Amino acid sequence: MSAQDQALSSDSEKRQQKKGRLFLIAMVVFFAAPLFLVMAMYRFEWHPKGKSYGELIEPVLPIKLTEVFQDVKTTDTTVLSKVLWHDKWSAVILADQCEAICQKRLYDARQIHASLEKDMGRLQRILITNQQDLADIQKQYPDLIILNHPSADVAALAKQFDINGVSAYTSQRVYMVDPLGNLMLSYSSEVKPVEMRKDWVRLLKYSWAG
Repeated sequence: MSAQDQALSSDSEKRQQKKGRLFLIAMVVFFAAPLFLVMAMYRFEWHPKGKSYGELIEPVLPIKLTEVFQDVKTTDTTVLSKVLWHDKWSAVILADQCEAICQKRLYDARQIHASLEKDMGRLQRILITNQQDLADIQKQYPDLIILNHPSADVAALAKQFDINGVSAYTSQRVYMVDPLGNLMLSYSSEVKPVEMRKDWVRLLKYSWAG
């Protein structure tokens, strides 16, 4: 190989190496930029435009479905699945006895759910209660998942939703559990359905999960 050919080969190798380095840098920037952006948002407390109406739970609370709850059943005696929270967002309502306020929350949640249209399948609604006679509620909300017996195990499951020492059974809140089983948001009775819907639409729009 002549000196000229060697020089050309060396230049070609250098160009390839440079392209390789640039490609590697581009890949690092592509995958790392979102992480740095999130870190910067957290560090400087910057949030995207738009108000959140729910109360963010920090840190998130994993809702555990361990062997303790293997006997928990729905009203039609279906055993509670350990993957209940997986693959979908869950709007959870809790009440020892589902009376007026609880039933209003169920109605609001159903209306919001129905309004999600193409995203309806990404969310499920769950009622956790000690009430046994739920024939009317079952008839009115056939797609509602109801967990209500045995009472002791249901109460233990419900206790995981207690926040700041306040019982979820008496809080009159709607809780949002993500598709990884983390309790991350709650809505007080003062939050209007239209406001809750805005949060859910934004959540489903920007989330890759569920």
